[in-house]
Amino acid sequence: MRFLILALCTLVGCGSASTAAGTYDLLFSANIGAETAVAEASIRVTQSSPQLLELDFNAPEETYELIEASGDVEHEDGRLRWEVPEGGGVLRYRMRIDSHRGDRFDAKHTPTWVLMRLDDLFPGARVRSIKGSRSISSINITSPDDWSFESRYGSLKDKVKDIGGDRNFNRPTGWLLGGELGTRREKINGRELVVSAPVNSGMRRLDTTAFVRWTMPELSRVFPRLPAYILIVGAPPGMWRGGLSAPGSLYVHVERPLISENATSTLIHELIHLAGVHSAADDADWIVEGLAEYYSLLILKRTGGISENRFQQSLGQLAEWVADEDGKLASPSKGADTAAAVLLLHELAGELQAAGQHIDTLAGEMVERGFEIDNLKAVSEELLGQPSRILKDI
Repeated sequence: MRFLILALCTLVGCGSASTAAGTYDLLFSANIGAETAVAEASIRVTQSSPQLLELDFNAPEETYELIEASGDVEHEDGRLRWEVPEGGGVLRYRMRIDSHRGDRFDAKHTPTWVLMRLDDLFPGARVRSIKGSRSISSINITSPDDWSFESRYGSLKDKVKDIGGDRNFNRPTGWLLGGELGTRREKINGRELVVSAPVNSGMRRLDTTAFVRWTMPELSRVFPRLPAYILIVGAPPGMWRGGLSAPGSLYVHVERPLISENATSTLIHELIHLAGVHSAADDADWIVEGLAEYYSLLILKRTGGISENRFQQSLGQLAEWVADEDGKLASPSKGADTAAAVLLLHELAGELQAAGQHIDTLAGEMVERGFEIDNLKAVSEELLGQPSRILKDI
């Protein structure tokens, strides 16, 4: 798996006490063409006084190649350190796009399309800046070809777009899809949905849009943090065959069914991650994955997509999976482990219901407090008025 590199985690820095904190402008640019699986990218800093002082990237040479930079820069031993000039400057580099997940790709460039994360194109780094300083950030993607580009910020081809945010170093994140695309745009339950995939890739855009329209009201009721703008990108054959969420956007393989044979839904699962069910503590990934999978069943049942009988059959299938593969509450949580988490959460939902409480309340509190085992126990105890018997051995 490729180590992420280059651009900007906000690890904050300190500047001279005599320098007042202010704002500086950041422009993240990239040119992506049809001929080569290499993006030419740049980060331009504009500041009237020293605010952003240094960027220190984890930049393995096999993925990133320095072109040039204003001011002092060094690129050695997998690190790229750039001292930003007082008045700003530009860092230019090349990035190799293709990335494997197992025997398939989770980022890929072809002559007719490209699918990748903006987090990889402009990824994280240590930042040294004046305490309290803030960036005003924007993004621009260009291509010499007749391509379009979709992102969580909207269409990007040949446009400079403000990416928002209020951190001291805002960088672009989420999925980026470019090339010869087919795209559907809909307003659903007060949110803008964009479903996009390369042409002739097999993506059922209208089916996907209809499925989200049907389930969105219940999904957003339980998880109101669902973004106002949602991009769903269809990954063509040859790409990793699953779903992957990122800020404001998600990836789903074009051959994944909207509802699987066990009645769970990859699409709903990833939408729940977008709505705040993510970023677990080291030992609590099973809570995040279990909640996303359990609610993919619950939302289908509540919206009439599956019957109560089918819901119970699905829980039975998950129990068989746990027994066959010795599923446990594990981190990271995959397959039978996530199935085990679903079964535990279903038991917890029953315990809450018997006490006149609801699993939705617990889920909402976990989004607010954070996904840690101690928080799960604390919220459950507050709702039940006593420690949960379901969670006593965890």
